[in-house]
Amino acid sequence: MKFRWTPHEGQRHAIRDEPAGGQLLETLCGHPFEPHQLSLWRDKIVWPTCRACDGIWRESEGILPWPRKS
Repeated sequence: MKFRWTPHEGQRHAIRDEPAGGQLLETLCGHPFEPHQLSLWRDKIVWPTCRACDGIWRESEGILPWPRKS
């Protein structure tokens, strides 16, 4: 499953990559999100990443959680 990262409520959250037009979505961590709230890429890199969305995304991709215990 592909995801898109976008700023939302003070953090960078992940949503499904192919939102249907006009449909209310949820971030991976469960926050309601409307497609018109998508913003430009330049806005996405300055917000802290939602740890819950990051964990769900990493699990779906088979990537170990971050930060990793050594």
